[in-house]
Amino acid sequence: MNYDDWLNVSNPWAVVEAAARSDVARDAAVKRIIDTMLELQLDMRHENIGYQPFSVASMAGEVMGGGGRSDQAMIAAMRYHPESAWHRACAALLDRLPKRQAAAMLLQAARIRPEKMGDSDFMVTARQMIERQDLLLRRIGFRAKTALPDKEELKELCEEVSAMSKEEMEMYKPPTPVRPFHTVKALQDCAFKARRLLQVWIEQKEIQGAA
Repeated sequence: MNYDDWLNVSNPWAVVEAAARSDVARDAAVKRIIDTMLELQLDMRHENIGYQPFSVASMAGEVMGGGGRSDQAMIAAMRYHPESAWHRACAALLDRLPKRQAAAMLLQAARIRPEKMGDSDFMVTARQMIERQDLLLRRIGFRAKTALPDKEELKELCEEVSAMSKEEMEMYKPPTPVRPFHTVKALQDCAFKARRLLQVWIEQKEIQGAA
């Protein structure tokens, strides 16, 4: 089976199991884990809480194939049920990743390359992603760490909280501060380390234990 075949396997756990004997399956498992992590960060922490029938990372141009609004791999990934074992495992692994590495990995996954059609904050070049990281990090539940929040930062946070319903307030988590990325390479290096950790955890069957 090739990479796209593994992305379309209905059960993500089957891909994780196959990763022990197939590097291609392992790469697909890593992508599906990242995709679910990004979905959790984007959809479950904002006002549009819900589970959409497309893959965020595939739409955002994640590396190694995929794409388009209808991504069968993620539709099949437990139908985006927030209490599924798959989502619990991905959320647990996201919590275990070093925060700066996780932020870099999810920024890369969310980035829409400028040549693609559409309008999105994530439609940026790699350099623009560094320049606009304060905004983009907030979109995925992080923020660039500074000594003290400035007035604009406090205003945005207050507006975000005040616009929430009671149910959304109960789910809300304030943005996680991370050291800013000063260069594209710094971000790429952090993202690589995060993906490598996921590969190791898959090899060591850590994701099954996190479910």
